[in-house]
Amino acid sequence: MIVENNLHVKLIKKIKQGSYEDFTRLYFIYAHLLYGFILKLTKDPNDAEDILQETFLRIWQTKENLSLEISFKSYLYTIAHNLIIDSFRKKIDSVEFEVYIQSDAYQNYTENDTENKVYFDEFLDKLNEAKKKLSSKQLAIFELSREKGCSIKDIAEKMAISEKTVKNQLTLALKTLKLELSPLHYLLLVLLLHY
Repeated sequence: MIVENNLHVKLIKKIKQGSYEDFTRLYFIYAHLLYGFILKLTKDPNDAEDILQETFLRIWQTKENLSLEISFKSYLYTIAHNLIIDSFRKKIDSVEFEVYIQSDAYQNYTENDTENKVYFDEFLDKLNEAKKKLSSKQLAIFELSREKGCSIKDIAEKMAISEKTVKNQLTLALKTLKLELSPLHYLLLVLLLHY
């Protein structure tokens, strides 16, 4: 471990001086592990590759600011983690998000460990609190549409209102929930509502 740390310190010192050769060496030390970490979170090989490249690009662009005092690995993973969150935020706000969440990106995610249960329980608590902010009409439409899978037309008939009113109220409900939930909780909501 000490030999490994000394190697990192030597590489980082040379990178700070502009050594692209040493930067490449550091890249090959971490790229495979970091890619696995990113892929585990994004579930998308293309996104994982893009985020991996962007992470190392940011390291290179800010090489003069690299610290010998903190763990390079922690710093690298923090940059990648932040880029993953940024990527999720962009996808939530993009038109292509519907296509993204229907892809295989999350289809194979079947872990049921204790940590995931805790996160899911926390999410449900926050969702229930956020739903209290909806009007009774918005809540009814949201639950029929997203939780029971009813179509816009079916909801309009059941509630004796126009389809346009259903769409408008559903849009307002989703905007309210998005504002009330953190970006990652909203992402979980969107993902859960599509299965």
